[in-house]
Amino acid sequence: MYILALETTGAHASVAIIDEKGNVWEKHCKGVLNHLQYLMPMTDQLLKEHGLRLGDVTAIAASKGPGSFTGIRIGVSSARALAQVLDVKTIAVSTLKAFAYNMPDYQGLICPVFDARRSQVYAGAYQWEDGKIIEIVPGGPYTIDEFLEKVKSTGEEARLFFGDGTKAYSKRFQEEELAPEAARFQSAASVVQLARDMAEQGLVTDYESLKPDYMRKAEAERKLEEKHG
Repeated sequence: MYILALETTGAHASVAIIDEKGNVWEKHCKGVLNHLQYLMPMTDQLLKEHGLRLGDVTAIAASKGPGSFTGIRIGVSSARALAQVLDVKTIAVSTLKAFAYNMPDYQGLICPVFDARRSQVYAGAYQWEDGKIIEIVPGGPYTIDEFLEKVKSTGEEARLFFGDGTKAYSKRFQEEELAPEAARFQSAASVVQLARDMAEQGLVTDYESLKPDYMRKAEAERKLEEKHG
């Protein structure tokens, strides 16, 4: 078993592979928002570094969102194309939930927060319990104040915040604990580990059913709807 995961929802793209023993290999792109240019070359290089061919891949996982609309489209469409060519199943992984694997030993709330502009965020809160990821605050679109209030209302004092929202709304996080820089952002290694869990539960689908999860309409779509009433 070799699951390949594509993470393109943030500023930096990454790819990762996990085998049947749980070994994880990952490669990051240092460039910003150049996913389309480097995603496939990174994938090819990662496979070669570990003596694998694309044909060895048994499933393709995509970080389905939320996040950058363009990035999500690139990742999901690339995963669909690869799965179609290889005739393998796909796994649609929640970008927010995957953050639990950024800090798998943390006992408090894991709270990814993505900047959605205009004081809006995509966010959720998760916690490890008996080796399973439990959703405490549902992943979704919130105002930044609404989300922070929901987190505080859980009564959990131990909590870590992740994602670019911590920088965009830095004043709101002055009294909160941020995840270490190395673990604060999207990672294909986390996506592929959650994908393995999902595959073991049978949560796989054919390539045609792999869909993005934007969580809200793009800015251009909203403006067009407003213009035409």
